Amino acid sequence: MRKEVEEKLCRIRSFMENEGYQGVLLTLNENFFWMSGGRCAFVDKSTGVAASKLFVTKDKQYVICNSSERFRVMEEELLEGEFELISYLWHEDEKNVLNSLLLDGRYASDNGICGSDNREADIQKQRYVLTEAEIVRYREIGLECAGIVEECCRRIHRGESELEIAARTVQMLMEKGYQIPVCLVAADERLKKYRHPIPTEKQVDKYAMTAICAQKYGLTVSVSRIVSLGAVDAQKTKRMEAVQRVDAAFILNTKAGVKAGDVLEKGFSAYQQEGYAEDFHLHHQGGALGYLTRDYCVNFRTEDTILDSQAFSWNPTIAGVKSEDTFLVSGESQEVISHTGNWVYKEITLNGRSILRPDILVI
Repeated sequence: MRKEVEEKLCRIRSFMENEGYQGVLLTLNENFFWMSGGRCAFVDKSTGVAASKLFVTKDKQYVICNSSERFRVMEEELLEGEFELISYLWHEDEKNVLNSLLLDGRYASDNGICGSDNREADIQKQRYVLTEAEIVRYREIGLECAGIVEECCRRIHRGESELEIAARTVQMLMEKGYQIPVCLVAADERLKKYRHPIPTEKQVDKYAMTAICAQKYGLTVSVSRIVSLGAVDAQKTKRMEAVQRVDAAFILNTKAGVKAGDVLEKGFSAYQQEGYAEDFHLHHQGGALGYLTRDYCVNFRTEDTILDSQAFSWNPTIAGVKSEDTFLVSGESQEVISHTGNWVYKEITLNGRSILRPDILVI
């Protein structure tokens, strides 16, 4: 068995033992990706429920597939023989199959199906600390994904619509095996007005931003880039420099053992110092991510402590500008995995530490 899968099974079984469960049923796409080591079980992307489920007991682990899924899953996804197959016909009731497994004991699941205890939040926390194998994959896709987004941005031209920019971005990412749950594109006044700009037929005149959450191996890379067709005006430059300093404050204060809410306070203070406190309230600031686009968006009620080997992405915005990358926490350090070195950057120094933040690319 792969070391990664073995480690994750140990986490689930430790949870089972501590909570007095005989088994855990994993039904959500993000948990299938996680437990299987980056393997895929989705078919219909409009639902978060995996077409194939995983069931873990004290000494065995199973994959539950109907006849529509079993061959692809067993021949293309779960190749190592780590999960024993439980199959049923597509026209049979899946709940009857699951009910037969969840008899005579106490069971947990990530959605409360078939009378099991819904422990979705607790199961999600098992994913927070990345394994060595996941970190390797994350570094790979962070660089690759950001490089694709940046290349797409370099191709933006006057008169091109936001929808055309989004289509190119999605196509180039999917050609490399990504799913794209979030693709935001904004041009000119829409960039200044909206914090979550769904792409429209609006055509680019001067400025454009692309912001994506893209997933490969189930892991999410979150990144935003802005371009300008011609010189950047003074007011946008001022706001961009401010949001870069805010982002630097968020990232450099994201350390293992620190309360996530305390980092949010640091970021809010940075907004205030820059003179843009009101902008803080107009858009969530980001937070932890991994197998979801955000495991949690940090607010002032967040009690989570930042963990070593956890992934984060802050996304501060000020009207018309944004700064966003994905990074890994390593003790008191941060590794920005979506930094390609092939963009334009501004060096920001905070309390003796420096970090490069993406700037507006003039094309």
